Amino acid sequence: MNQTKTKIELVISQIEQQIKNRSLTPGTRLPSVRKLAKDLGFSISTVVEAYERLIALGKIESRSGSGFYVVAPLAPLDLSELGPKLDRSIDPLWISRQSLEAEPDAFKPGCGWLPNDWMPLESIRKALRSVTRSEDDSLMGYSSPLGLPVLRDLLARRAQNKGIEANLNQVVLTDSGTQAIDLVCRFLLKPDDVVLIDDPCYFNFHALLKVHQVKVIGIPYTPNGPDLEAFKEVIEIYNPRLYITNSGIHN
Repeated sequence: MNQTKTKIELVISQIEQQIKNRSLTPGTRLPSVRKLAKDLGFSISTVVEAYERLIALGKIESRSGSGFYVVAPLAPLDLSELGPKLDRSIDPLWISRQSLEAEPDAFKPGCGWLPNDWMPLESIRKALRSVTRSEDDSLMGYSSPLGLPVLRDLLARRAQNKGIEANLNQVVLTDSGTQAIDLVCRFLLKPDDVVLIDDPCYFNFHALLKVHQVKVIGIPYTPNGPDLEAFKEVIEIYNPRLYITNSGIHN
């Protein structure tokens, strides 16, 4: 009896810790009872009792036909808690930092970064040499906050060729797709807004949204795209502010 109680407390403690360190945020779907029991090597009744106690504590809730979801308030972001720990492998901020700080020859699966021999390095070198021979005012100081006007004009004209009405003042250049999404989040979101993402999705989305302190809800992604029934249910319940999707989750 005591051993069973200890296992129940272990499950509760594990989930509470993940809520505390923001690995589990409001709206996150927990593993099914059977899956968690299998993963931990515990009996189904142990996990059922743990989930029931967490429901009584107001940490999670059960949704008929859908599963168990986190409802506890989002824990304050504590930067001192973001260092690597034994249970930190699923923390998106930790994963991002490990990828960025890793040695150049380290293998980085899942990052989506292309190898150097796939990149147009010689073309980039040629372009840089050309820039260094230009007038001094193009080498120092600030450019337009929207990005290089000539390039924006080129992109706008290409968009027009595809039937998209745009001019260069409607085009903003960013360092990456992640920065572009970050700008959208800064403009549209405030803490505790609900954002939908694919499950699974690019791990950088998790890190980005965690910093913005929003409620993240994953929509199961099937071979044919997002699960539309789950999508409909979540929209009706949470009225999300934003949906971020990546149609090519090849990385």
